[in-house]
Amino acid sequence: MLSQESILQAAKKIVQADGLEKLSMRKLADKLNVKAMSLYNHIKNKDHLIDLLLDDVVSQITLPQKNENWQREMLKRAESAHQVFLENPWSLMPLLSRINSGSSMLCYIDRSLACLHYAGFTLPEADQILNYFDSYIYGFTLIELQFPIQAEDYQSTTEEMLPDLPQKDYPAMHQLSLILLQRSYDGKQDFVSGIQTILKGLEMKLINERRLSNA
Repeated sequence: MLSQESILQAAKKIVQADGLEKLSMRKLADKLNVKAMSLYNHIKNKDHLIDLLLDDVVSQITLPQKNENWQREMLKRAESAHQVFLENPWSLMPLLSRINSGSSMLCYIDRSLACLHYAGFTLPEADQILNYFDSYIYGFTLIELQFPIQAEDYQSTTEEMLPDLPQKDYPAMHQLSLILLQRSYDGKQDFVSGIQTILKGLEMKLINERRLSNA
């Protein structure tokens, strides 16, 4: 029987296989073996369908809890979001370019703000911190998905590019290339270490603010 859920599941299969740009109401109807007009008994239009798809993606992200170990909770949130977006790469650009007000997105934002507020940040500070986190998560994930060089090719690519990086013109890049070729650094970026760096900075901010308030 046709329902909003069955439509959503069929749409998910299309975007997972072909990307969001290939999603159309006609293609969706064909997949469900129904007439396109019958879809509108359950969804308003294609924009409504995209909103439902995005909210479904966000619903898969682990929400942070309010407790003393806010760093662990925000790390779990970040790792979960990163993994979910890697599994749903089509969702990144519409999440960044649309106003998303589905219940899952609202819970995602609200629980994240609450976690940081419970840790001791003001709500305006928590809002800014979420921007830091999400800019890092989205940016890191996009780079990981689209970076033109595979990690296993870093060494060979560096060797090929070294003649174009003379030391007199590009001293830092030349030296870094030599370090890569000596295999004392592999060039791979680690998602968790970046989040942990942000968390350490935020922890120091809280410590310093508490010291000032107690002075």
